[in-house]
Amino acid sequence: MMTEIWLFIALTIFIIASYKKIIWGLATIITLLPIYLWRVSLFSLPSTFLELMIISIFLIWLFKDKRITKINFSLNKKAHNVLSPRWRYLLVAWLLASVVALTINPTYAALGLWRAYFLEPMMFFLVFMYSVKSRADIRIIVKALGLLVVWLLVVVLYQNFSSWNFIPAYNSPNIKRLTGVFAYPNALALLTAPIAALFFGLWVYSKNKFREIIYLVIFIAGFVLAVLARSDGAVLALTISVIFWLILAKKVRKFGVPLLIIIALIAAVVLPINKHIPTTKPSLNPELNLQSNSLDIRLNQWQETAGMLQDNFIFGLGIAGYQCGLAAYHQTQWLEIYLYPHNIFLNFWTELGLFGVIVFLLMLMSIACLLKDIFDKHSYWAWPLSMMWLTWFVHGLVDVPYFKNDLSILFFIMLGLTIVIQQHKKIK
Repeated sequence: MMTEIWLFIALTIFIIASYKKIIWGLATIITLLPIYLWRVSLFSLPSTFLELMIISIFLIWLFKDKRITKINFSLNKKAHNVLSPRWRYLLVAWLLASVVALTINPTYAALGLWRAYFLEPMMFFLVFMYSVKSRADIRIIVKALGLLVVWLLVVVLYQNFSSWNFIPAYNSPNIKRLTGVFAYPNALALLTAPIAALFFGLWVYSKNKFREIIYLVIFIAGFVLAVLARSDGAVLALTISVIFWLILAKKVRKFGVPLLIIIALIAAVVLPINKHIPTTKPSLNPELNLQSNSLDIRLNQWQETAGMLQDNFIFGLGIAGYQCGLAAYHQTQWLEIYLYPHNIFLNFWTELGLFGVIVFLLMLMSIACLLKDIFDKHSYWAWPLSMMWLTWFVHGLVDVPYFKNDLSILFFIMLGLTIVIQQHKKIK
């Protein structure tokens, strides 16, 4: 009974704040993205508090100021719409691919995931695109992202010095990996690493670095979270983003490249490299055992997935169909079958089929075009956004950066920020 009371109070406060200013509701959702872990039941239907917030803000946005009577569903280039025709077509194709994938594996579980990973993120994205209009709105969104990283770090530090939410698999005698509010460490790193990269870029391009030192603090907080989670993928992705910036950014290129050379030389001298480099190269067909490293396990998983896709080339396995569908191709019995293949392209291919992965590739190309246009305008946001997307992409090569309630929303927050900044000339 108390849970229902707290649910009612929290949702009422959120609705009142969102009705007063939609941007406040968006910022609250961003700050509390992990609140999808609060599972609730509404009219005997399973839901999450994150879902209730998204539905509430969407309905407020839809009916406030009679917006429902002004919606234009036309894909015509001349039709007034905050989204360009290219993005309108891509997002319709994205939804269509998800619906087709749902028909491939028409289960109740798949329907719930479709709702959480495709329908609700799209609802959030529409509210975002029509509500974030000014520099002040952008600042609110950025502050919400920073607050998300900070409170997650506070929770993780508390976890580190206490026994709260310790998960045996990620604690002594195994390697200690902190998870915060999540059930596994990579969930923490996948959410915070792209945000950390964004704040690094914002700090290095800020005009007053001392006044905006909080940007650097948030970047460090995000990096510390990746380290405490022992997420090699997140640490590597952040490192590669910084390296790309040092090599390619005109502002730092003249000393960035020499700095990298010096660091590489010092590392070659100081680190006992010969003790850590294996005498044989990782096999493309590794014999797995209990001492196999994560790279060997990933390679084995990708090979099994590739074999499965040969027989399911067009449609994949549908939403939530990977674990069951891969079972017939799984050779290493002691190794569990993960929910997804842990590669950004294979993830979408197995879930959405060939059409879905093609739409995703077109979306990536369109994002690259947006970033190029932002660079051409000499915008302050060019490198921060590029580093954010690069971190997300590199980490996604070895993990699952989309198929989770908070991560699917994060993707559309990133996309929304990029489109808004590209479209608005006044946001430099």
